[in-house]
Amino acid sequence: MELKKVRQAQRELIHLVLERANLNDLSRGLAFSYLGARVCYHDGHPLNLFSEEKFKDKSRFVSFLLHLKKAGHFSVFAHTPIVVDIAGLKPEEKYLLAKTYFKAFFDEERGLSLFNLRHFAEALDETQFLRLISVDLDLEGIQVRLFKKEKDDWAKRWEGSLASAVDTTFQAPQGFFATQEVILLEDKENPFLWTVVIAHNFSRIFSHQFVRHTWLNFNQRSHRYTQADFFIVPSCFKEKHVQVYQELIEKSLKNYHDWSREMKKESARFILPQGVATTVLASAPRLVFQDFVEKRAIPQAQEEIRDLAILLKNVLF
Repeated sequence: MELKKVRQAQRELIHLVLERANLNDLSRGLAFSYLGARVCYHDGHPLNLFSEEKFKDKSRFVSFLLHLKKAGHFSVFAHTPIVVDIAGLKPEEKYLLAKTYFKAFFDEERGLSLFNLRHFAEALDETQFLRLISVDLDLEGIQVRLFKKEKDDWAKRWEGSLASAVDTTFQAPQGFFATQEVILLEDKENPFLWTVVIAHNFSRIFSHQFVRHTWLNFNQRSHRYTQADFFIVPSCFKEKHVQVYQELIEKSLKNYHDWSREMKKESARFILPQGVATTVLASAPRLVFQDFVEKRAIPQAQEEIRDLAILLKNVLF
């Protein structure tokens, strides 16, 4: 089927979805789309993004999301879930919805389907979309938990609502090598248990593997726009390995900063080691994270992605 025909089918069916959608979810879920959009261009702690005036001021917040739609940056809206009542729909109508919309989940027993804001951003005009996103945010409805890697285990270092996170300053790591963190944001009222996982200060080696789990929605810190600052050390490295590793990093960083004055960072970054730290945001209903855990919480998995999977297994399941 041609893309043009798919887009037309999405536009024709979106009003059937819209009239059955629970738009109350947007009061919580819109924060996730903001996070997905901003994490790409931010070198600090990801939770500090919620302290930005652009997030806290409603008019600026809505204008920012509308700008993303106008610019065609639809992927960030996939982080915002919208539950749709499918009870009473004809079988052929359900088939059309499932065939037309990518990453829509159907629960026949409960008569519910899980869509996301991307489905609406791509199919509605600007006026209709503006009405959707012009809601007051409910930050109390989102639970936040922050875990920090300490030696061979994870320790919970912060917990509270997203409303309380807005008024908290989260410190960046000190030193040359980063301490890894995992941040969970959960919409407890979502019947599909919508969950956002932020893998903060993980390596590019990790991210190449993580994004292979295509049921998840992703956004990632971009080294096209942010500076390379911290690096990840595998636990198997002994002191002699760390010494050589640090020497290589220091040499590559010097050239990286020199070359960045001659060319774009997106080209200069080719000289950086794969251990450079990045931040990856992933969102999905809980069942998708269960699939990730089953595939990666195993001895054969690479260390970083296995550690994340084991943490999620222990905390979510």
